[in-house]
Amino acid sequence: MDLSGVSLSVSSKEFTESVVLGKITVHALRAAGADVEDRTGLMGSNIARQALENGEVDLYWEYSGTGWTQHLGHDTAVQGEQDQFEATAHADLEENGIAWLGPAGFGNQYGIARAADAPGPAGGVDSLGELGPFVDEHPEEATFCGAAEFMDREWEDFQQAHDAPFPVDGVHQMDLALNYVNGARSDPCNFAEVFTTDARIDSLDMEVLEDTEGYFTTELAALTAREETVEESPELEELADRLGRALTEEEIIELNGMVDLEGADADEAALYFLQENGFIG
Repeated sequence: MDLSGVSLSVSSKEFTESVVLGKITVHALRAAGADVEDRTGLMGSNIARQALENGEVDLYWEYSGTGWTQHLGHDTAVQGEQDQFEATAHADLEENGIAWLGPAGFGNQYGIARAADAPGPAGGVDSLGELGPFVDEHPEEATFCGAAEFMDREWEDFQQAHDAPFPVDGVHQMDLALNYVNGARSDPCNFAEVFTTDARIDSLDMEVLEDTEGYFTTELAALTAREETVEESPELEELADRLGRALTEEEIIELNGMVDLEGADADEAALYFLQENGFIG
């Protein structure tokens, strides 16, 4: 694959997994000869998406459920991860001229977790369906940690769907990384928003509550770009397909763990992935 003479700007959101995906793309494109501007680490889905639409950046990895609900404005997710991806990709291309390339072989997904050894009544909550009765019977123990994007996008609907109105003074908005730490120690929250591909769930001995009704849908990751960018550089489709096949759930959890647990930076994790999978020498 030869992208010599092509200039591209790659972005990401600010959390570890998104930055790692962005860095993988930066280094893969450079290895193919492209001139690449690294603009990874933008704050939140809306800012990254606006930068793409406005032509400030050319590529970033997005999740199909986020595309469907947040960027396309649908209230209800499509059931089935592949069906959700295909619906999002088709609609976004038709309505906004945004192409979805790939997708990756993994999907991210919200989850609600607690410490595996959570004290008191919280330790008996094993599924999302048990949250409603728990909040009703033990409001003083109904404490929750969530990051800004989850609280803005999901929190009100989540409480309503599970009939679990957490007391306002027990809800804490914080940086995503602190969700894991504070949820694992049950202070100040017994329950916390997590991403299910985050290596800290196992390392901190957290238990993700069973989602028996499938409330949180798996959101396949895909490389998004403006249609004209792909038309000018059709090699991007091949690159996204190759990266997507190599980016399995096992791989992304390992890469997240390299950064969040082992102290590697996102560039190191990206280069490790690309070398291990034969993208670079």
